[in-house]
Amino acid sequence: MKPTALHRSRYRILGQIGQGQFGRVYCAVHRQTGELVALKDLNPQRFPTNRFLREFSYLVSLRHPNIVSCRAIEHHAKGRYLVMDYCEGGTLRDLMDAQGQLSLGYRLNLITDILLGLEHAHQHNIIHCDIKPENILLSLTNQGWKARITDFGISRLSQQGAHTGQDGGYTGSPAYMAPERSYGQHSYACDLYSVGIIIYELLIGERPFSGLPGDLILAHLNQRVTIPDTVPPSLRTTIERALEKLPQRRFASAREMLTDIRHAAEVLELKTPQRVFSPPVLLGESDGVEILGQTPLRDAVSYLAVEGRLVYLGMWKHLSCAIYRDFNLTGEAIAEKSITLTDPILELNLRPQGCFILTRASSRLPVEYNLYCWRPSLNVAGTALEEYQVFPPLQARQVIHAIDVKGRWLALASQSNSKDRYSQFQLLKLPDLSPINPPVRSPLPPQLLTLDNCHGLALFPYQYHGKQRTYFYFFNRRGLIIKGFSVPLMLFSLIPLPDSPYQLFGIDANEPDIAIIIKLKPLKVTRIALNFAPKFILPQSWGYILANSQGQMMLLDRDGFRMAYVNLSLKITAMVSFGDSKLLVASWSKGKGMLSKLDLSKVIDNC
Repeated sequence: MKPTALHRSRYRILGQIGQGQFGRVYCAVHRQTGELVALKDLNPQRFPTNRFLREFSYLVSLRHPNIVSCRAIEHHAKGRYLVMDYCEGGTLRDLMDAQGQLSLGYRLNLITDILLGLEHAHQHNIIHCDIKPENILLSLTNQGWKARITDFGISRLSQQGAHTGQDGGYTGSPAYMAPERSYGQHSYACDLYSVGIIIYELLIGERPFSGLPGDLILAHLNQRVTIPDTVPPSLRTTIERALEKLPQRRFASAREMLTDIRHAAEVLELKTPQRVFSPPVLLGESDGVEILGQTPLRDAVSYLAVEGRLVYLGMWKHLSCAIYRDFNLTGEAIAEKSITLTDPILELNLRPQGCFILTRASSRLPVEYNLYCWRPSLNVAGTALEEYQVFPPLQARQVIHAIDVKGRWLALASQSNSKDRYSQFQLLKLPDLSPINPPVRSPLPPQLLTLDNCHGLALFPYQYHGKQRTYFYFFNRRGLIIKGFSVPLMLFSLIPLPDSPYQLFGIDANEPDIAIIIKLKPLKVTRIALNFAPKFILPQSWGYILANSQGQMMLLDRDGFRMAYVNLSLKITAMVSFGDSKLLVASWSKGKGMLSKLDLSKVIDNC
């Protein structure tokens, strides 16, 4: 349950993003500007006023790209919270736990960011005292992430003496704590020791010491660090010096350690910028795919859709519907109906009213769009094509549309000519097409999508002077447009999960073998390294099915972790899922086509 106090603020809570022993952190949006922020709500009993003001004073004195900034402090009847920068990439811990392996150059880039932030803090005589992956937040960039230091809750000034217990018993994280911290000493070298542990973990995949807190403290005090031979010699010496037991033997400053890291990168000839991920290791091929049936095709199928026991097959200007006995599509089709359209099919959408078909006539000018709604059960011989038409032909250079999941309204953006970069955006009721809102001028979005019965999303990728961003604008069923947020990525298409429409999946336009998962409530953006650039993306209740036209297929879970790899050895032209683990795959090669029914149950069960 959300705190009552936060309901009364200028911010609307989108979701909780973290919780510690001192309080909770929320993702929130400013009610007037739409700007995303992090609200740090600190428990007054665990985090008294003197500590709250101390952290606030530290944060307002630190202004650096690699430190999370504090925007404001707000008081209300039942508490207070800090308004902080929001970092949509999660924490360094999230990134370290992810499946894709970061390239060596990029791991060193993240360490460089941390050291730059620490250098700034140390120049202001502030010792962080709790550097660990959970306290390193990630802001998204075009090339990857920017690491930013957060949580100065137990930070100390360099002039302060030994620990006096004013931090409520919490002195830091034993896994990353310098030896002298266990007996109350602190210095800049303590932070550099913690960075050394992070470097070790980033390069090797585990921390140098493990065990209970007491075991960890003893290990930091007495046990020498063992560094595997797989670590390059130039980085091995950096780690060894950072993890010296005596602070006097460590790096004298963050700047000195940063110079050492950069020198190691030069020795290793790591070019900047590097790709974020190393090429992922291909999973062993799964052999549990069961072929349930195959049907020859007369023509290449470009569109497939399944609703219940109806299978729609789109072939240029022709749309057919095969009707099966049951929802499992058992056996052969018992009936087939079809219509021939005037122009090529551009898009299919299944809704309760039937199959919505968007066509585009580009062979004649002006370009003409038509939207039809076809119900095979009402298909009577001799029915004119116009009977299925949703609205009269629309002459426009380009049309983008979306239909809500219940088929009650249509979002439409149309661009009249090539000289006008703006479009007319409008919501219309279905089936009578009465306008819900007056037309609004806006840039033409490459995609409109519906999130639920009441809300939709428009994407606006934008490039200016080498900078790339995609802007997210939301709209509701009354036609009200709400400015959302932006991310430094080029995204042209996103696909929501069926049962979680506020989780979106897309592909980075600049790196087609990098997938993007965007969770909207609260906002979090995750990059995922793929083995190939997918052409087909099928969201499932358990995750995603990705495939390319050569028949390579990969299964991901809901968080983007790879589950299985399958090679169908087919030239895929279209595919669709039905049930929870079955596929219809249309293929075409050397003038012959096949519609294959596949069952992935065994593949999924073996994951």
